[in-house]
Amino acid sequence: MAEVTEKLNSNPEILLKKRKNADRLRLEKQEQAKKRSDEQKRRKLEKRKAKFIRAETLVAKHRSTEREQYRIKRISDNEKNKIIHDEVNESDEKLQFIVRIPGPHGAKVPSKAKKVLGLLRLEHVYDGTFIKANSAVKPLLRLINPYIVIGSPSLSTVRNLIQKRANVEITQQDGSKKIIPLNDNNLIEEALGHENILCTEDLIHEIITVGTNFKSCIKFLHPFKLNPPVHGWGPLSKLKRLELREGKPTINYASNAQLSEVDIDQFIQEQI
Repeated sequence: MAEVTEKLNSNPEILLKKRKNADRLRLEKQEQAKKRSDEQKRRKLEKRKAKFIRAETLVAKHRSTEREQYRIKRISDNEKNKIIHDEVNESDEKLQFIVRIPGPHGAKVPSKAKKVLGLLRLEHVYDGTFIKANSAVKPLLRLINPYIVIGSPSLSTVRNLIQKRANVEITQQDGSKKIIPLNDNNLIEEALGHENILCTEDLIHEIITVGTNFKSCIKFLHPFKLNPPVHGWGPLSKLKRLELREGKPTINYASNAQLSEVDIDQFIQEQI
């Protein structure tokens, strides 16, 4: 029996029409999704404006902001007057990881604290970054103490952060910048190959040992985006953070200003 072969419809005109219709439907769906998103934002903004705010809430926010401004002024005056009880050895440099957390409820971030957060690239809540802790950095950390959680990470935590949450910023051909996950050693070799850092393990080793190229490695990595903690930021969360400080060193720069470290490995275990 002769086999009957049915020819495929390869009319270029029909294929072009199908592609054109598919592109048109895709653009229409994108426009509709954008309109829905804009409408939701507009409704939320109107609802927020129409929300009744009690006078007690405004007073509480104002007092909280005043307390923050007074705290910044007190710490700045102590630094100017050199009121430092425990001096830190300049050669004592170690790796630490900082996570930005919500500050005092209702308080506006003072300008000095906002500037320090910007220098550390902690622009948003749940951002994290590595720093080299020394005598020059720790006085600045006191200014942002209510807005951060700090501790010394272990090797496993550094490896998990880089392997699971590391992002880098690349420049595309059109000149625009894009943030992509660090899932290719070629990205590391192109950016840090002249410093003999060729792969992820080299990057991890340079960070955990706080090597000579530590600054270049941190600049290469985009700030880590962590998940919000499962237990939230209520009173129980504050109690849990206080429990994480047990057994950790406390640096007393002044009798009324402390910088306490926490068990950062346990703190970010559920946020990676």
